[in-house]
Amino acid sequence: MVKVKTLALSVGAALAWGTLGSAHAATTTQQVADLKAQVAELQQMVQQLSSQQQSQAVQLQQTAEIAAAKPAPVVAPVAASTKPGWFTLPDGQTQVKLYGSVRVDATYDTKANPTSSIYNNTNSVPLNSANGTKNNLNVTAATSRIGLDIVRPTEYGDLVGKIEADFAGNATNSSYINGNGTFRVRHAYFSLGKWLVGQTTSPFVNTDTAPETVDFNGPMGYGSQRNVQVRYTQPITANQKLLLALEGGDVDNINSSSNTYTATTTTGSFGATGITTNSGGNRLPALTARYDIATADKKGLLQVHGLVHENRVSVATASNNTGTNIDETKLGWGVGVGGKYSFTPNDTVFANYYHVKGDNKYLLYTNPAYVAAINGTSLKDTTDVSIYESEYDTGLLGYSHKWSPQWRSTVAAGAIWYKNDNDYAAKAPNLNKKLYNIIVNSFYSPVKNVDLGVEYTYGQRETFASKTPITDNQGDYSRVNLMAKYNF
Repeated sequence: MVKVKTLALSVGAALAWGTLGSAHAATTTQQVADLKAQVAELQQMVQQLSSQQQSQAVQLQQTAEIAAAKPAPVVAPVAASTKPGWFTLPDGQTQVKLYGSVRVDATYDTKANPTSSIYNNTNSVPLNSANGTKNNLNVTAATSRIGLDIVRPTEYGDLVGKIEADFAGNATNSSYINGNGTFRVRHAYFSLGKWLVGQTTSPFVNTDTAPETVDFNGPMGYGSQRNVQVRYTQPITANQKLLLALEGGDVDNINSSSNTYTATTTTGSFGATGITTNSGGNRLPALTARYDIATADKKGLLQVHGLVHENRVSVATASNNTGTNIDETKLGWGVGVGGKYSFTPNDTVFANYYHVKGDNKYLLYTNPAYVAAINGTSLKDTTDVSIYESEYDTGLLGYSHKWSPQWRSTVAAGAIWYKNDNDYAAKAPNLNKKLYNIIVNSFYSPVKNVDLGVEYTYGQRETFASKTPITDNQGDYSRVNLMAKYNF
């Protein structure tokens, strides 16, 4: 600013002296006065410009100081205003959505039912020669569920969580019948990007390619196992992806018939004097995988499944805890393929096939995973303990049709058949060799979010043992299911 002022004064002085020099003879008092007035006016303009610039600089500094003193506003995620039904927590970032269903089920068994369970019992229905109690009615509301979906933005993408539970925990067969219910976790996980940690549906099961049923479990040849897992999802193309998971393995529950079967046809058994069993977790997690291929128009879906895990039996001599401790292990594995395709918006077909060895955890209605036996009355080395694994195939076919926006129906058939020429079949003759179900159902939705369902199921099981004049080796299953559900 000093330079501008000096320049202006210099220009004024030069003009004054130049004028005086060029017209020395004609200089008058009036001309000198005019030049002085012009210089004074120029000085005034420079001073005004300097004052304006100083004022603007002060205002800019004050504005910056005020902005720095104020905290940055917390901006809620954009999705908060685009997701109906979600609400934002006080942190301004985390969004939560409550969901669930109020559900009531009723079952009526025209054939014998071994328990009061409202689940399909084809795999354990009494043999026809047993003359079990028929015409049984059971009801429950324990299949109702409640859940929370959670999402929060991060610098790496959305952090997503889910917590879901129902009241159908089955500590005993009657724990969820006629007003009873046991709270249990269905889903409890969080995911970020391609990674997921927690309990949710295993990649090995076929929840995406199975038909709808009224029965709370689902059709034969189907699985809905939810395990604690660490899962990685890798998109391959816009319509293909790969899922890999390490899942919590089974435990050595040799005394639990739901996991193993203790052979009694050998020279010794796990009830032999001085021999004990130990229950504990497997040493390795299970590895599961799934590859999805969807059609570009989303009408079709093909899934390929894989499973590998360890089967383990831990036994010991009980004398003063100084005897031999033996762990016997074998590999359990399985592969599967399933698909569905919608020919029209109202017509969809489903198909699934599995081949599994040494597992009963992932697919419904299966035998214990293996037969465990002691070869003798003492333990010396691993040759004294044997694991004989089950081996079986499953198949499931289904067709669904929408009659109207309110009405839809499904017909489905599922089967499980075991390899019957191995040691597993020989040492466990009372276990099932073949099972099948045929299901027909219909759902009606009188208003939005309300479903009323009716279903008929016929099934049969056949054991490895041969039929005798006294004991049958087949049992027939016949049931009507009713369901009312309100989703929110």
